[in-house]
Amino acid sequence: MKEFLIGLDGGGTQTRAAVATAEGVVAGRGRAGACNLAAVPLDEALLAARTAAADAMREASAGPADVRAVCAGVAGTSFEARRLGFAAGLLAAFPNAQISVVPDYAIALTGAAEGGPGVIVIAGTGSAAYGKNAMGESHRTGAYGYLIDDAGSGYGVGRAALNAILRAADGTGEATTLSMRIPDALKITSLAEIVPGVYGGGISRVVIASLSRVVAESAFQDGDTAASAILMRAGGALAQLAHGVTDRLFADDPQPFPVSPIGGLWSAGDALTDVFTRSLRRFAPNAIFQPPVGAPVEGAVLCAGKMLSGIL
Repeated sequence: MKEFLIGLDGGGTQTRAAVATAEGVVAGRGRAGACNLAAVPLDEALLAARTAAADAMREASAGPADVRAVCAGVAGTSFEARRLGFAAGLLAAFPNAQISVVPDYAIALTGAAEGGPGVIVIAGTGSAAYGKNAMGESHRTGAYGYLIDDAGSGYGVGRAALNAILRAADGTGEATTLSMRIPDALKITSLAEIVPGVYGGGISRVVIASLSRVVAESAFQDGDTAASAILMRAGGALAQLAHGVTDRLFADDPQPFPVSPIGGLWSAGDALTDVFTRSLRRFAPNAIFQPPVGAPVEGAVLCAGKMLSGIL
């Protein structure tokens, strides 16, 4: 009987799964909906994980009984009861497997640095930075969620864009091309629809986060100063998150270490990345800003392999 591993990357908008052989060779992939334990009901999160895993197993010609280890990196693990329920649901689906449910940022770092020391700076729907040094010490900054913080996130940028166009409309903010682009993106005909849409739930957190793409377009294509300023502030916020991690873990380490960007907001352009990289050179001169070596789901597979071999 063949032995397989499953890595799961569950986030605020989608879940990715990879099925690999015991040697770590990926044989199948799948994806499904959101798997944030803090934002969706437990049964929906489990359904997304099982659906993504089922698609990956089908491609790998594997069955649930063949799976020996599952590592799931998911958002919202600070909700302990939901994390335990999620782990129990995975064990029911894969009764012969060791199960580990860890924060999504943990598998993201493992994939980005191939299991070695380094730092990731996440700028997706939410924002956070996380690192681990050669001594195995780890530290996280951010990841407090959109009601408390999420500066430097897609949601934070989208929220700032809504703020900018409403202030432009009432005369307390500068004129911006976002005032034309945002209503088109939201498919609304009046700015008066924004406040009831946000507070009534018609304009969801995910939709607000998606407006970061509109901000990037306004900054790049229109040369809009308000949009550029929003992205620059996001870059500064992400630099603060990175600084908190590098100062804690790498302040006395003369060796170079990678700092890798994770998440869709990093594609927003130079207005964001220039601020970040200039700051990084100042407070962490040994840091090497580079793309992640592997994706978070690959990090989850690597973690599952370590579980199978008894390293974790």
